[in-house]
Amino acid sequence: MHTLEQNSQNNPVVTWGLITLAIVFVLALLQSCQGLFSLSFDNNLIIKNEVPYEWENLSYDATGRAHYVVDGEELTRTGVDVSSHQGFIDWEAVAADDIQFAMLRIGYRGSTEGGIRADELFETNLKGAQSAGLDVGVYFFSQAINVEEAREEAAFVLQQLREAGVTKLALPVAFDLEPSPDYSGRADNLSPAETNAIARAFCTTIQEAGYRVIVYGNKVDLNRFDLVSLDEPIWLAQYVDQPDVNFNFLIWQYTSTGQVDGITGSVDLNLDFSRVSTSKSPK
Repeated sequence: MHTLEQNSQNNPVVTWGLITLAIVFVLALLQSCQGLFSLSFDNNLIIKNEVPYEWENLSYDATGRAHYVVDGEELTRTGVDVSSHQGFIDWEAVAADDIQFAMLRIGYRGSTEGGIRADELFETNLKGAQSAGLDVGVYFFSQAINVEEAREEAAFVLQQLREAGVTKLALPVAFDLEPSPDYSGRADNLSPAETNAIARAFCTTIQEAGYRVIVYGNKVDLNRFDLVSLDEPIWLAQYVDQPDVNFNFLIWQYTSTGQVDGITGSVDLNLDFSRVSTSKSPK
């Protein structure tokens, strides 16, 4: 038996003193942990509209695809988002595999030099997806660092749509601003005010041309925005059994490892909640 334990048994004052010190230590430790947790994630992910979904209605089938069913009726649609990274796609096979919509990358800005480029397979994917009967939207990977560059990106998107003969899209144009993988990109250190202004400049330019808009991101990406004042609807990327965010969203990208006939390798799968959401819709 240790000396400290012997002394505490023989002296009640020492015993109560040790208990008091232990309580103080535990309280201090809890306070320290609380501060640590609050610093680890800036919880500004609060938006005016609460999540309108009841997750007991969400289920998965044997293939791992998600479904949102209420009273026997499925209220969501399943879609993919693709780029030239997927290679050539057999869109008829995709449609036959119960895929109802597709979000196609239309272009991107480089994260280092900042040049804007079109997705090499955009027009091919557009024609294939539309011919197969899928509803189509597009997304642009932004690395804008100011509102002027955001408007430049939006103008590029509109030009690409015109050149492809598009005058109307069934789904929105998505603004996708993400940090670079190694956090060394040109747009990695924007403030929430700057990020909001950039997104708004892009989206306003797109809206003025008659298209709807949506903002894409995971929790980390979206935490770069001031979501309280962000007017645009959200396309959430979160690879979990059910979302745990406290803000509304219209599309949920729930996996990056989906398997779809006609697409080689893994692909992102999404649920469109437009029929369920009651508080926001694409503008």
